[in-house]
Amino acid sequence: MEELLELLREEHRELLTPSVRVRDFLMIISRKNGEEIEIDGFLLLRQPPNAPKDAVYYILSPLTPEEAKRSQLKAYLVLRIDEKTRVKGRFYSGSYVRVRGVLDAYPYGNIRLLHVLELEEIPYETRWTKYRDYSLSRNELENLISGTIYANYEIQRGIIYALLNAPTVIGIENWSEGITFSAFKGESERPVLSLWNGLKYIYSLLPREFKLKKERWEEFDDDFLGIDFKFAYPKAGLAYYVPPTKAMLKKANPVPKWAEKHFLLKKAGFLSPRLFVKPDDTMATLGESPLVIVDEVAYERNRELEELMPNLVATIILAKRKIGSLNLGEMNEYRYRFESFLIKNRNEYGELFDALTLSGKVFNVGTRYRLGARLLGAMGRFEGKIDRGLINDLFGLYQEITDTWINEMPEKEKLRLLKEYERYIGGSKVVEIGIKIFEDLEATSLDGTVTREEFLKALVEAGFREEHGKRMIEKLLREGYLYEPFPGKLKLVRW
Repeated sequence: MEELLELLREEHRELLTPSVRVRDFLMIISRKNGEEIEIDGFLLLRQPPNAPKDAVYYILSPLTPEEAKRSQLKAYLVLRIDEKTRVKGRFYSGSYVRVRGVLDAYPYGNIRLLHVLELEEIPYETRWTKYRDYSLSRNELENLISGTIYANYEIQRGIIYALLNAPTVIGIENWSEGITFSAFKGESERPVLSLWNGLKYIYSLLPREFKLKKERWEEFDDDFLGIDFKFAYPKAGLAYYVPPTKAMLKKANPVPKWAEKHFLLKKAGFLSPRLFVKPDDTMATLGESPLVIVDEVAYERNRELEELMPNLVATIILAKRKIGSLNLGEMNEYRYRFESFLIKNRNEYGELFDALTLSGKVFNVGTRYRLGARLLGAMGRFEGKIDRGLINDLFGLYQEITDTWINEMPEKEKLRLLKEYERYIGGSKVVEIGIKIFEDLEATSLDGTVTREEFLKALVEAGFREEHGKRMIEKLLREGYLYEPFPGKLKLVRW
């Protein structure tokens, strides 16, 4: 029955337009004088026309300036604030707030007035979570992207996951919820450039507050009230960035200087193609799904996507609420499959894959383990849950990415990698085995350290005799491969 109702909703999906927001706003403020109400909106620190002098008067709007320009229907509420008003926090013009008060008439046109009892800033995402009935189904979201970007399954899914962003993962420090969707050039630049144009198009449809920009303020002249005001777009919990010029695609980090901290800390979703294939690019090493684009990609304007973009944003916010965080320490099935993924590719590709797992490379074991957990969370947001089948899908995607990297990397780059790898292991196969065992343990450790006991046990399980395993540990410490930051705890030296 639920599936039938969902199909009916898809058939008649109502658009989440500015007019819908104004209609809901008007329904609340159209109640009788003297009635107490609670209502959300944007606080405009500008006096309304003909404001009396007996208190402070501001304006509440259900729309941003960007939405007001597109909407024929407008509405405002005058807020009267006096010494009896309870104010929580500090405000700027554009703060998203919740006000509680008593309705009254205002001596100017047909605008209503609210004697404010309480005023507080609330999370901006609240604005979108009220519209659950407007959110898109999994199939609708998938069809919107596939009807805009004509590419293979992995690229389309990568875009969807990047839009949904990643949940925070307990056990991973410093990273916020943003995903880095990085796509690298294969044989030709054309696929990457066409993908970039498609990403720019999707980005252009996002509401202003969901675009990562240096400047938040906007001047707005409102004909309805005959006033102008400054408006600072609220800091949305999710923001997105696409490189604005082709020249940016050739930079190691295709982001402006002011945005680099957002990129490194994943404080935004970066949809950032690159015109090079380098396994030690920051875009590759920080990308949850670092795809190499081989086949031609195309896009076209999608009227349905343009109309449903606010619905899509509501879908993203609601998905974020559903899966807000993951605990890396509890993801045993994921850890097991990750170790199997490493073994499979070492057996298949040998030293070339090992070279890609060194520090600062695209498949560095520790970093990729954490990035994979984040990607799994984004996939879970799309599917609505995380289960064994989804973990299978994740490693299917990672296997596809691994195969493409190894097959599409220029031979010159492969030789450089192998030489670097030979220097790293010092030509000793025994040392190489010991380092790889240690890296696998370290990658799945929550604090990045491995105890001597854990390492020795893993060496014995790999076939070393116990006394040889102990000598191996001392050799790796002595020759600078490992160090001991705390007694009994070991870490790998990063080169």
